[in-house]
Amino acid sequence: MRLPLYLVLILGLCGTAQAQNMLSERVTLAHGSFSSGGGLTIVAELRRAGDRTALCGAWSESRSQSSYTTDEARRIVRLASVYVEGRRIAQDLRFMPRIPPRLDFAGAPARCRLTDLPWRANRIPEVFMPRQQISRANGGGSNPDITFRQTGAGAMEQALEVVPFLVRNSRLVRLSPAARMIEGRYSSGGGIRLAAEVVSVNGRAHLCGVWSDLPGQVAMTEPLGREILERSSAVQKGRIVMDNLSGLRRVRARSEYTGVDASCLDTGATWTPAQSQTPLDLRLPSGVVYRSTTPEGQQVIRFGS
Repeated sequence: MRLPLYLVLILGLCGTAQAQNMLSERVTLAHGSFSSGGGLTIVAELRRAGDRTALCGAWSESRSQSSYTTDEARRIVRLASVYVEGRRIAQDLRFMPRIPPRLDFAGAPARCRLTDLPWRANRIPEVFMPRQQISRANGGGSNPDITFRQTGAGAMEQALEVVPFLVRNSRLVRLSPAARMIEGRYSSGGGIRLAAEVVSVNGRAHLCGVWSDLPGQVAMTEPLGREILERSSAVQKGRIVMDNLSGLRRVRARSEYTGVDASCLDTGATWTPAQSQTPLDLRLPSGVVYRSTTPEGQQVIRFGS
């Protein structure tokens, strides 16, 4: 027998709030950032559970952040609270699972907790994270002054320009006029431009290239460049020669990249002269890269080439 959704929620929510659910397209995002870089995103939505309201959600933190902020995200999740129309319905959100950062949280796994708020459609949760002093500079000591505030791009914030060392060649290669160039645009403005070619480095085929952020971006898309490149690929003769381009070097935007110093990624193949004559197809992903519902409405940002 198939149970109605509200019974599934209630049965799963009682006690431990361990029921696994998938977030919908009406998710609400709250972002917080550390002054040292990196941050936290809490994702929430309201679901009907009989005549009451269930709070569902998950949270993510940046892959790259200062050692001073390690484990701080979980503490902030404990201190966070959720309000609906000025009424607090939850505090301490540790029942929500930690999940990897993602561009679009619709469809992400979540857990739910039953609240005492009567159900009414079209209500929007608002998540609040308190400001925190993570580390305080003290006289001539080595501790930096680090604070946390509810601002920025949250889990998409980066502490450092991280380039995977093990896949990067130790020297730079100047791009030739044959380098292939492609760009993608955000629906909110701005975008990414990528230039790359396959060359021989010590007898092995390497993908050498650079990328740039294009002007006109909004705050929520500015940190997304490497996330977009991580989902990008380079193809020759229908075969993927590299399926993650996030290790390429970031440079200032320009219309021509000939002569620009590029970083190189080892494709794992031996170089053959025929590769220089084979067209290179650079593929950028397309789809929703940001989605959040607020009391003012829903914001959806898409990316595509």
